Amino acid sequence: MTTAPPSRRLAALGVMGAAVLFGTTGTSLQLLAPDAPAPSVAAMRLLVGSAGLLAFVLWRDHGAELPRLWRRPVVWAMGLAVAGYQAFFFIGTTRTGVAVGTLIALGSAPLLAGGLGWLLKEGAPGWLWAASTVIAVAGLALLMAGSLSTGDPLGMLSAAGAGACYATFTVLGVRLSRADVPPSAVLAASFSIGALVLLPAVFLSTWWMTSSGVVEVIWLGLVTTTVAYLLFGMGLRVLQPGHIATLTLLEPAVATLLGVVVLREPLSLIGWIGCLLVMGALALLGVAESRADRTGTTSGATR
Repeated sequence: MTTAPPSRRLAALGVMGAAVLFGTTGTSLQLLAPDAPAPSVAAMRLLVGSAGLLAFVLWRDHGAELPRLWRRPVVWAMGLAVAGYQAFFFIGTTRTGVAVGTLIALGSAPLLAGGLGWLLKEGAPGWLWAASTVIAVAGLALLMAGSLSTGDPLGMLSAAGAGACYATFTVLGVRLSRADVPPSAVLAASFSIGALVLLPAVFLSTWWMTSSGVVEVIWLGLVTTTVAYLLFGMGLRVLQPGHIATLTLLEPAVATLLGVVVLREPLSLIGWIGCLLVMGALALLGVAESRADRTGTTSGATR
């Protein structure tokens, strides 16, 4: 038995809350485990995060859903997409730099998710979404302009692969969550598969055995994965996939601001303008979701 879906406004706030937590990842790594190898970080994050999601599902008495979900090919596709996103994203940012890799991965995800969702008949995302996405991606480009590196073709292709994996995971999660399957169970089942795929990378390093490493693992796993994706799951039942991917563009803005405030990294005037554009675009999309609540517009309606 599933609970009633949240309002579209609450769902949008949940996804944005998740993006805020996602945005703390880079700063926490710099503070607690700056030398940890990326594949091992990704593997530990999924391992602990999926354990937290499984514990939540069992606590909510949704554990009976898991065996059925693990037998569904679409859930395995989601799990592979989760693992692929982690792997491709870190390869992309390593080879092209954090700025370019993040811009390509997160900037391409809304367009890919919106298009894939439309092809799979999850609804056309609408003109207001398109305008919000264009503004947000432009803002993201300005935000990162000061630190763009040239990178290489393989790194850029890997970053684009990360965006495709994220879009695939989001669209498939929306489809399952709208079929009366609790979003938390969908996430727990798929993330546990992703953790299994990346498990060998855990043993590439012992960084997670240090005291600071333990704190980082707890933060990355339980906060930026378990809690963040439970918030993210609020959007799966009621928001269009493209809208969800656009809302998560808040992540790089938060990451940049944390870099400025906590790590004392400089941010130029053009960067601040980009940050304001991202915030404004997300506010525009949030207003659209609130209006949909008042008018009773369905999640797939074109606006």
